[in-house]
Amino acid sequence: MHQTKRKGIIAFIAVLAFIFAIAGNAAAITITVNNSTDQTADFTSVQAAVNAANPGDEILVKPGIYEENIEITKPLTILSESGNSLDTIIQAADSSKDVFGIWANEVNIRGFSIRGSDSAAGIHFFGVTGCLIEHNMLSNNSCGLDLYMFSSGNTLADNDVSDSLTGISLGDSLNNTIRNNSISYCNSGVSFFDSPNNTLENNTILENNGGISLTGESNGNLLVSNIIKSNKKVGLHIYETSGNLIYNNYFNNTANVESELVAGDNVWNTTRFESTNIVGGSYLGGNFWGKPDGTVYPRGVRDTDLDGIFDSMYNIEGSGFIDYLPLKESKSMTITVSNDVDKVADFTSIQAAVNNAYPGDTILVYPGVYVENIVIDVEDLVIVSASDSPSDTRVQAASGSEDIFSVTADGVGINGFCITGSISSSNSGIHLYGVEDCRIENNELFDSQDIIQNYSDSYALTAENVLNLNPGFGIRLDLSGNNTLSNNMVSFSNVCILLRNSNENMLFNNSVSNSNYGIWVDSSIDNLLDNNAAADDKIGIYLKTSSGNTVTDSKAFNNSWSCINLWNSNENMLDSNMASNSSNVCIILHSSSGNNLSNNTVSYSNYGIWLDSSSNSNNLSENSALYNKVGIYLKASNENALDNNTALNNSKYGISLWNSTANELDSNAASYSDVSILLHNASMNKLVSNTASNSSYGLLLDSFSNDNILSDSRAPNNRIGIYLKASSKNVLEDNSANLNTVHGIYLNSSSNNMFNGNIVDSNAGYGIYILNSNNNTIYNNYLNNAKNMYSEGKSSGNVWSVDKSPGTNIIGGFFLGGNFWASPKGNGFSQTHSDIDDDGICETVYDMGKGNIDYLPLAGPF
Repeated sequence: MHQTKRKGIIAFIAVLAFIFAIAGNAAAITITVNNSTDQTADFTSVQAAVNAANPGDEILVKPGIYEENIEITKPLTILSESGNSLDTIIQAADSSKDVFGIWANEVNIRGFSIRGSDSAAGIHFFGVTGCLIEHNMLSNNSCGLDLYMFSSGNTLADNDVSDSLTGISLGDSLNNTIRNNSISYCNSGVSFFDSPNNTLENNTILENNGGISLTGESNGNLLVSNIIKSNKKVGLHIYETSGNLIYNNYFNNTANVESELVAGDNVWNTTRFESTNIVGGSYLGGNFWGKPDGTVYPRGVRDTDLDGIFDSMYNIEGSGFIDYLPLKESKSMTITVSNDVDKVADFTSIQAAVNNAYPGDTILVYPGVYVENIVIDVEDLVIVSASDSPSDTRVQAASGSEDIFSVTADGVGINGFCITGSISSSNSGIHLYGVEDCRIENNELFDSQDIIQNYSDSYALTAENVLNLNPGFGIRLDLSGNNTLSNNMVSFSNVCILLRNSNENMLFNNSVSNSNYGIWVDSSIDNLLDNNAAADDKIGIYLKTSSGNTVTDSKAFNNSWSCINLWNSNENMLDSNMASNSSNVCIILHSSSGNNLSNNTVSYSNYGIWLDSSSNSNNLSENSALYNKVGIYLKASNENALDNNTALNNSKYGISLWNSTANELDSNAASYSDVSILLHNASMNKLVSNTASNSSYGLLLDSFSNDNILSDSRAPNNRIGIYLKASSKNVLEDNSANLNTVHGIYLNSSSNNMFNGNIVDSNAGYGIYILNSNNNTIYNNYLNNAKNMYSEGKSSGNVWSVDKSPGTNIIGGFFLGGNFWASPKGNGFSQTHSDIDDDGICETVYDMGKGNIDYLPLAGPF
């Protein structure tokens, strides 16, 4: 139906064009209109003049108020004589009809006040082209200017449209130019519906409910150099459209962009080139983004080269629309600071510059030593060293009882300083309090020069003394969110970087060292710590009572207590970090649950990864624990999942579970330790598809480790492959223990366990060695060793077969019963005893002595 309607409209336009074409080619004349009795004119109404005119005529309207609705069906120029829209007014005689209805091409209307059409338009275009509407005032109409039915190639310029439902509307209209108009106090300022390839340029669109609306197939439009300001609901509403180019506009609305559906690939900036932009900068790029409260976006980003374009792209209000070259308003100033008498500058102290700065200004600090404590309460202020090098621009505390930099305003940047001096325990080198969108970058805090200056050469610089020098904080955030700390070096303080009750901050490429705490995240959520380095601290990275944080690609080493420490912290992610050379532990979780640890490497410490004190339901995946005393250690921690981890060359234990229940270990590899995988007083755990090799003990269940399941695991090349000591009611099935130098499986004081489907072969000692162990059930296993079984001590009641029943046994036979007893020389019991009825079970029982009898030994080739 929609397509049929469009075809009808096109046909109607064609008929009109034909009528206009045959209207004649009489010479153009000027027709005058005046409805005042004191002046003569050709006509007293505009419509009468239009009716009498020939195509191309000019109608000159003298000042006055004309109450009429005018239909134009021929090319005409209609001008106010004075050129002043205030004294030549066209008022709708019928408020339900358009004031001007244009049905002809090449109509020009200039210099009028056009008003009073409550239900229609001030000027309505019906499928026309080449019209020029300029220097008019349109108010109190339902729609000020309405282009409809494929109206194309028209120009609307320098008009003032206000107090209407819609200021300018384009429906099914294309290739029109709308420039230098003012649209205000409308419900919708400019509305495009199914209208492509139009140009909206240099317009001022303000104080409307909605500024601009692009909907339907309004594709390929150009929106450039418009001021879209103080619109109550939204500056630009964009729905479904694509291919629009939107740049060099000034957006300053409560909500600048809104989209109900993800729009197509619209472009929000042009290629950077030299030209004056809409906020006075020297380059064109993207748009200016602000809010009525004075906030400028993107927050806290610098314009390093002062080209009027921010250094970072802007994700427009989180919509996913990206302005890659957002503009910086040129009204902001660069204020210079130098205390060198040979260098002329605006101020000699940083604080004086701050006191005289306005939001958005940049304070450029020249090299020198500035002894002061600085309070920054100006929003979007950037303080940067002129050399961008901390080594030559030092800020030293004038008072140790105050913060050196105290930041209480949003959007502040501090970049390129060496910040020094001894401060008290409650103060900081840089303190952010209750702020957001700040950027703290490329600074050095509390370097070793502080120590040298405060202590004589004879003073011993031990770790303890160093840590007592600066009891305060390096960089501290309180109640602050969405800030960025990057490329800072902080050392020799109580805490290098502290986040307290501060959420959604980003810390990346920072270096923290020689302190009690490197980075401490306290009672804070959803922060990102990426590619930081923490060295020679007591604790490198510390999360306390914090959740939802991510620590990734960071390095923590030579920290005396722990490299990465989670204390009462849940649902955090530790990914791809390297932690090493701690005298105690690389990564420890204490009473911390629901965390994900993946792809971390922990090495050369007492403990690699330690889960302690009810650290439950954590996931450890694809971590590497190398050259520690204990690789991965779970103590009193339950329901954790360990999968695809590697524990290699840990001197005591590769993976160790102490007093821990209901954990799942899947596809882990542990080797070259005293014990590859140890369960100590650990029950109801499930171990599947693990490899425990090249150790004294492969898999060791010790000290009442009961009710565990071990399946599909391998224990080769150990001294003892699988060792159960004082552990009962475990199920071991489908494992392999081979090539061990002493025993494949060793039971010591362990009873009521079940062994089923295991392969025990090529072990130098015994395949299965039983000592003081009773009532174990051992069936359907494959044993191929020089000595398959030995039992000693008080061992009784062990069962070596189950009732014969259908089922595929370990060598592929059709019945379950006992075990397959083989010998590397081919003379094992199962290999040498007959199976007359071909049921896969030997006709003779296998009596191993001391009450150990396999009543249904398996028969046949393996």
